[in-house]
Amino acid sequence: MINNKLKISIVATIYNSEKIIPVLVERINAVFENLDFNYEIILVNDNSPDNSWNVIKEICNNQKNVKGILLSRNFGQQIAMSSGMNYAKGDYVIIMDGDLQNPPEAIPEIILKLESGFDVVYTRSITRNNKTDEWTSKLFYFLLLKVLKVKIVPNQLMLKGFNKKFITLFNTYHENIRTIIGIVYDIGLKSCVLNVNNSSRYEGKSSYNFTKRFSLMVDLILSMSNKPIERVIFFSLMVFVISILMSLWTLINYILYPNLPQGYSTIIISIFVFSSLILLVLGIIGKYISFILNEVRNRPLYIVQEIINEDKF
Repeated sequence: MINNKLKISIVATIYNSEKIIPVLVERINAVFENLDFNYEIILVNDNSPDNSWNVIKEICNNQKNVKGILLSRNFGQQIAMSSGMNYAKGDYVIIMDGDLQNPPEAIPEIILKLESGFDVVYTRSITRNNKTDEWTSKLFYFLLLKVLKVKIVPNQLMLKGFNKKFITLFNTYHENIRTIIGIVYDIGLKSCVLNVNNSSRYEGKSSYNFTKRFSLMVDLILSMSNKPIERVIFFSLMVFVISILMSLWTLINYILYPNLPQGYSTIIISIFVFSSLILLVLGIIGKYISFILNEVRNRPLYIVQEIINEDKF
């Protein structure tokens, strides 16, 4: 008998979440109890150092619709999520954080929007989990929206839904320096936005500290736009013009007021300003060059060490 039910793939990345995984799977299963879909749950273990993989294996042995993917090392959430999306076989694919900050209960509404003809469904939360998240988020979106003029959905969460066409296009992107937000933005297509109530991490602390968030922010900005280097060039030109004017002003003062006391403050400030500017320019150029280096190496995006229930869906 042919099963004509739509198939849904739920992809979640796992890192230091051994106590969260059973609850995550249970809540996803509870959501689908009232939905007439076939579904698979793909749990991508980004080589977590805790007991997460053993927990995933146990769940996979008991539930054949749960697929476990173990990466050979820690590749980072963006690549781990991309690997799960590549293995997803559903007509619709929904991605989410594996720490239950993204509510599984929003899945039915995402599916409803996809069925109504949208290619991608964004979710966003008006409130952030803590002050650090709120501050870094505001800084990031200010730079992206106001300074660089990138038209992206602000305050979006990892929780998103895609149709099959979108996933096929997503899987054609092979760059090593990648962000889910950046690739989804680059693809475009018909989209909508859902507001959801984002939650705090169910258990433990997030592995995303300020340094990692800042690094992700820089990668995302530079991978989505060439405007940073354009802005720096413009700023450098402006500083150069100001320095010429200041030099003329100093020369005029020297001619008109030869006995004016001389100090070192102007020299010291100038050294700090121009040194900082040079380092900033070199840093941005160096970052772009490192992107090029990583891409021309053409190394595998990820390496899968083990898969459980690969052909069960």
